[in-house]
Amino acid sequence: MMKTMVIILTAILISFNAIAEECPATPDKIKKAINKHVRKIRAAEYCAARSIKIEGENAIAVYTAEGACFSDKTSTAGACGNHWERYMVGSINGKTIGPIEVGGKNNFSDSEMKLAGNSVELIGLSIGPNDPLCCPSIPQTKKFEFSQDGFKEIKP
Repeated sequence: MMKTMVIILTAILISFNAIAEECPATPDKIKKAINKHVRKIRAAEYCAARSIKIEGENAIAVYTAEGACFSDKTSTAGACGNHWERYMVGSINGKTIGPIEVGGKNNFSDSEMKLAGNSVELIGLSIGPNDPLCCPSIPQTKKFEFSQDGFKEIKP
């Protein structure tokens, strides 16, 4: 019985720690766009994985939404499975663009972002034919051009 209580209390403390987690410093317009999108898809954001790049008047963020519940209104937001997606939003000369899905479990996991002019490159790994879902191994770079009209992926 005591062991069960310790396990339950530990789980509760870990949950509170995750809720209190602070995201990296983010421009207000980007932060509002991320929060609005995460609420809309009824997910939870994994703040530690948020990436921000700022160049002049342009700011780009890539963030992780976990456990999206979408139209499931009975479940707690962010608690619908162990799936995650990566999204990108931007603030271009004061106008918010995105979000656009750029990766996630079962496909692409970015680890680096480069911003230059009106393009952004996401560098990471994709799932290979023999890879478990946890462990992508195939190097991949995704490139996007952006304007005030939004993001457009440039296929190689």
